[in-house]
Amino acid sequence: MSLTVETTQSHDIDPMELVESCLTEAGWDFQRDEEDATLQCIATTKWGDMGGMFASRREPPALHFSLTLDVKPTQARRTQITELVMMANERLWLGHFDYWADEGVILYRHALPMLDRIEPEPGEVRAVLAAGTDAVNMFVPAFNFVIWAGKSPQEALEAALFETAGEA
Repeated sequence: MSLTVETTQSHDIDPMELVESCLTEAGWDFQRDEEDATLQCIATTKWGDMGGMFASRREPPALHFSLTLDVKPTQARRTQITELVMMANERLWLGHFDYWADEGVILYRHALPMLDRIEPEPGEVRAVLAAGTDAVNMFVPAFNFVIWAGKSPQEALEAALFETAGEA
């Protein structure tokens, strides 16, 4: 069995057009950069607007999505942030968080493989948008608890995931 990737995709169809359609339907603002095949967008979350990006690759064929969290990681909390990223990722079904310590950035990422097809299904793009915003809504408080309140990753996660029952 060969693991060589052979693509027979038509380069006439642009998967970013489908992404634009899904973003319009979702009410997200976006701007496309034709030169580097990327699309910048704004995701509205419970914690404010987050910058997003879609990028299309031909080799290997994939559609990549990322959301940059509006948090300010500190070098002093690097170990705790890294541990929280691992703990948060254990709870995600789609995508994952990355911590780029040198750039001081935490982001949510997900890629759709595009082998043997021209573009993703609209439901896949909508699922990625929903998974990204759900992950941000759920875990931004935990990252802020670690960064600004000095909480341990476990304490921050427990506080962020605490759910009340019933009505007051």
